Amino acid sequence: MFATAVMMLATAIAIGVAKKLNLGSIVALLVVGMALGPHSPLPLFTGHIDQLQAVGEIGVMLLMFVVGLDVQPKSLWSMRRLVFGLGPAQYLLTTAAIMALLVWITGLNWHLALVVGLGLAMSSSAVLYPILQERGEEASLQGRAAMALDIFQSFMVIPVLALIPILGVGHAGRGSIPTVDKALAVCAAVAAVYVLGRYLLPRALVLTARNLGSGAFALIVLAGVLGAGWLMDKVGISMALGAFMIGVLLSTTVFAQQIKAAATPAKQVLLGLFFIAIGMAIDLKEVAASGGSLLFYLPVLLSIKFAVLFPLALVFRLGVPAALVTGLLLMPFDEIAYVIFASAKTNGLLNTRSYTIGLTVTSLSFVVSPVLINLGYKLSNRLKRRKQLDPALTPTTESMHDHVLMVGYSHVGRAICLMLEWAKIPYVCFEIDLARIAEAKRWKHNVQYGDASDPTLLSLLRLAHARSVIVTTGIYDSTKRIISNLRQFYPHVPVITAVQYLAQREELRQMGTNQVMALAPEGTLSFGRSILDSLGVPDGQATAIINALKADDYAVLRGAGAVEPDRAGDKPGVAPRTAGYRS
Repeated sequence: MFATAVMMLATAIAIGVAKKLNLGSIVALLVVGMALGPHSPLPLFTGHIDQLQAVGEIGVMLLMFVVGLDVQPKSLWSMRRLVFGLGPAQYLLTTAAIMALLVWITGLNWHLALVVGLGLAMSSSAVLYPILQERGEEASLQGRAAMALDIFQSFMVIPVLALIPILGVGHAGRGSIPTVDKALAVCAAVAAVYVLGRYLLPRALVLTARNLGSGAFALIVLAGVLGAGWLMDKVGISMALGAFMIGVLLSTTVFAQQIKAAATPAKQVLLGLFFIAIGMAIDLKEVAASGGSLLFYLPVLLSIKFAVLFPLALVFRLGVPAALVTGLLLMPFDEIAYVIFASAKTNGLLNTRSYTIGLTVTSLSFVVSPVLINLGYKLSNRLKRRKQLDPALTPTTESMHDHVLMVGYSHVGRAICLMLEWAKIPYVCFEIDLARIAEAKRWKHNVQYGDASDPTLLSLLRLAHARSVIVTTGIYDSTKRIISNLRQFYPHVPVITAVQYLAQREELRQMGTNQVMALAPEGTLSFGRSILDSLGVPDGQATAIINALKADDYAVLRGAGAVEPDRAGDKPGVAPRTAGYRS
């Protein structure tokens, strides 16, 4: 417990320092791992590093799940040229270049060189996506290109892992060739994940949202993702690919944003643990002993990856700034390389020294790459041009930039949705009542399932860029809680709401709400005016009475004053003079 407490404190300090130095949180987490792990001068953690890393890999899986939630099938299809064009070109050329280097420099046989090339040509999603999310660039040119490449590489994990035993048979008479049964098992697992994400999970989430509440909602989401990862792992496929599939399948549901909010806290904690465990596995003494080899291989291999991808990105019309950042984002080696190298060692393709160097080079790329990526962003910002280079690469992920966020699809909310659509103002509305969401579908309004009182959901929406927030929940306690969170975390975003009574309006004004309307007095005055008209009160006198009640911000109705228009017949709009009508 003491070691865990120290690790948490050290992590918080390291992340704070890294942000001040603009290095990113990944570097901080790796440094914490190296400082506290079994290879440090004063180790706090001396065992179970593999188990920590295994638990941390669930964070990588949740990361891919959240990424999948942002990649709707329509958006994924729009990236097909990058996924099936740039993806295979980058992967095959990088593999060939690394293989040629190893055969030429070290004299390795082609079996070994091919395995190393296949492993190191892949890029780390655990480094890529956190950086894109921190910078809000998932929908940028470089974000979409990097995502397309990572998707293709995820598909390549299956044939690469299947190929290694075949190469082992040819190299040393060891291993076993995968059979037709293996292929059928893979197809069955993929089909099961599809059924889980397309039919079972959405129905389970509907029942949970109706009957069990937000806590159970998060548990159902996590159980579904872990189940998909388990299915893929049982047939030897990357768990992250199963999680990604579930994310894409759920991305079209009204639950997408709330699902993301439910998975994000666990993802952040476990992903942090993953990088800390990677840092603990780095033996600095071993790094120093292999210094000559590492000083050569690490920069050369990273340079090969960049040198292959940068011109390819230009060929696919990403432009120089986006191509530069994409090349740097895809430089760090993939954590799946650990699995590939372990399988190669088991099948007699890698000896102990080559295996150790491969793992060390992969781990050190996590330390070096974030620094290079930050430098690349600075250079890219200087080179960036405003001209859009390729319409096919324009962002499709909806952001809150200049959008209106609505909370609550009551009768008032439905009317506001109509007004915004007629005014051609983009908006998104969140509601937790499934019956109201079903009604919104009939009206074709943009309403999604989500608890707007959840700060995690608000942060995922990047609310700081919203045009305004309109709260129309109809339940005062919920409105008050939502506005409290908004004022605390997003004080500069305009908030507009309507409440029932004047006392509620005054309370929300004191909390800093920009515009609050009390519906009861306006509705009452409208009703009262119709009564006066039906009783034959002259139009001028009726108007004067209504104006007197509205005067000084409803002073009479709030008990702040007692006034009465002149009975002799005040003209409309004339200020009241004597006491009379009380609230």
